[in-house]
Amino acid sequence: MSTTLKTTTGMLIVLSLAFCYLLSLLSVSKYIIALTGLFLLPACLFLTNHIKASYYNQTRNIAVLLEALVDEDYNIRSAIRAEDDEMLEIKQLLNTLSQRLAQQNVAIKESQLLLEKVITHIDVGIIATDVNYDITFANPAANELLGLQSSQQGANLSCTTIPVEQVTRQPQSFTIKDGAVSKTYRIAVVKYIHHQQLNYLFFISDVQWLLIDKERESWQRLHRVLSHEVNNSLAPISSISATLLKQLQKLESATPALEQGLTVIHNRSTSLYKFISNFQKISKLPQPNKQPLDICELIEKCILLFPDSKISLLNPTKCQLYADPHQLEQVFVNLLKNAQEAMSTTTGEITIEFEQSDKYCSIKIIDEGVGISNTDNLFIPFFSTKVSGSGIGLVFSRQILFNHLGDLQIQNRNDKKGAVAIVSLPRLQS
Repeated sequence: MSTTLKTTTGMLIVLSLAFCYLLSLLSVSKYIIALTGLFLLPACLFLTNHIKASYYNQTRNIAVLLEALVDEDYNIRSAIRAEDDEMLEIKQLLNTLSQRLAQQNVAIKESQLLLEKVITHIDVGIIATDVNYDITFANPAANELLGLQSSQQGANLSCTTIPVEQVTRQPQSFTIKDGAVSKTYRIAVVKYIHHQQLNYLFFISDVQWLLIDKERESWQRLHRVLSHEVNNSLAPISSISATLLKQLQKLESATPALEQGLTVIHNRSTSLYKFISNFQKISKLPQPNKQPLDICELIEKCILLFPDSKISLLNPTKCQLYADPHQLEQVFVNLLKNAQEAMSTTTGEITIEFEQSDKYCSIKIIDEGVGISNTDNLFIPFFSTKVSGSGIGLVFSRQILFNHLGDLQIQNRNDKKGAVAIVSLPRLQS
């Protein structure tokens, strides 16, 4: 720009001198030539300064716009006037560029806001770490899962319950215990480059309820098959066998073997029908009708149904839940009945112990019976340790608690003979 102005100024001076020289050749008075020179030289300087100022203003205008774009300020536009013909195309292009960058910036911010909302409210834990597993970001779900505070950003993930080394090689499942509740999680890792450094992104999803839903779906499919294929045949078998038995009892020549065979057919068909009816309790369990309640008061009402048993309460404290009182009554009546039957051959006491954490209320029903011989099969439908048991009670109880986002665990006592049933339910959050 400076070179162009100097060239323009030099050309104007040369032209002025040439014009004065031309006047001298035309025998014009020296005074007129001198006056003309004195007029043209200031005029050239004025014109040069005007051109310089005009170019400076226009280039400065363009420079300001470019500086704004560098600073990511896309709201500034270059003013366009009719006399800007030499800069018109450049200014129009810069204004168009600024407008498009502004639109892209708005779109990026909207996408970032949407992504932040999704990450904040999603129930999948998301944790970002550097190559040394120092936490650089964790969403609320991950903070709640690992018990982290926002001030603990920068803590090392290896110090948590996550098996970091194994997870980075392949996806893993792991269990986290919150009070008496154990939950199963699935964790996967994605590697990415940030500022030319390797980083890790951990995704932690709760698969506990997914497994429960799959189990419930399996039961429902099995029940549909049993109801359709077996029940349709059981009804006539049971009815016909009962009719034949009545007819057989009227005959004097009936053989004992024939009567015994019909009795077996009738009894087994009736038992199988009851079997399918019991299974229906699991597969068609209604959703809980929840309301605020105090779990201690509910259990005290259940205890009144067992006047012959010695039952004591340990640490009975008020704990508010949001649950279906009728379904929970079925759970505790069933567990108290199991504890009572476990001590049918012994004398002992049933203890109900209450514990609370920030999120859960835990109720332990402790008996002094003979204990459990096979704890692995307790929650398998129709498995029972009792001679006349249906194998439905514990499965039914756990399903009710699952529908309340709770859990049921049963284990043998460590201090003496007997068993412990641990019921965990989420507290009513104020």
